[in-house]
Amino acid sequence: MAETLTKTAVIGSPINHSLSPGIHNYWIKKNKIKTDVYQKIKIDALELNKKIHNLINDNFIGLNVTIPLKELAFNICEELSETSKKLKAVNTLTFKNGKVIGNNTDPKGFINSINNKTKNTNIIKKNVLVVGAGGSARSIVYALNTMHAKIIIANRTPDKAKILSHDLKVNLKTHKFNEMQDLVPNLDMIINTSSLGMSGNENLNLNLKEAKKNLYIYDLVYKPSQTNLLKEAETNNLNFQNGLAMLVYQAAESFRIWHGVYPEITNELFEILKN
Repeated sequence: MAETLTKTAVIGSPINHSLSPGIHNYWIKKNKIKTDVYQKIKIDALELNKKIHNLINDNFIGLNVTIPLKELAFNICEELSETSKKLKAVNTLTFKNGKVIGNNTDPKGFINSINNKTKNTNIIKKNVLVVGAGGSARSIVYALNTMHAKIIIANRTPDKAKILSHDLKVNLKTHKFNEMQDLVPNLDMIINTSSLGMSGNENLNLNLKEAKKNLYIYDLVYKPSQTNLLKEAETNNLNFQNGLAMLVYQAAESFRIWHGVYPEITNELFEILKN
């Protein structure tokens, strides 16, 4: 009789763009983990609860959670990590002893994806603009606060940003999207946590000509690898990065939670993901 293998996957909507299967399956093979291939599964918000329990019954031991399910998934967890409790959003679900356990590895993923020079020059006690106020923004704001950044949020609805500020107990300034351009000259870092710039979505249109020479642009979007925001950064000779490194580093934390091994993060993996 064939051995029944455990399963893992990433869930969300949209999901076709996700590179998570390439990351986890690379590590599963490298670490010779006895588990099925990591999958990507499209799940809409309205069907989350039902689908989660179906997956548990289908021998899934864990799921990564992406847009737009991070805050909804928080609500179905029976146990939560301290970070998840503060964020009120999860990106990693683990099914153990009949319980749904929630973690959020995004803050560590973000922090580990940035080199120390950038942290010192552009984050610590610096003016950082976060675009968006969803589940990903919560993780970024949480991480920035631990690094003592001066945080500004721009969102379509400032009220959502104020709720985020209240939930995380973080002091920050809030602005509407149409006020972002005026902020540019005084910023040290801009982080796009929204889906703006993702393939098929509208772009985040910012003119960076009046930016500081050392302004750092960080776009959590990784597909396309260079959004209009990053092209604008390159045009103005600014340092920038997309969300690929954060994706890999947050995935490493999820992999450790599920399989008990922290995987080696190699240049080979990044080259595979870029191709």
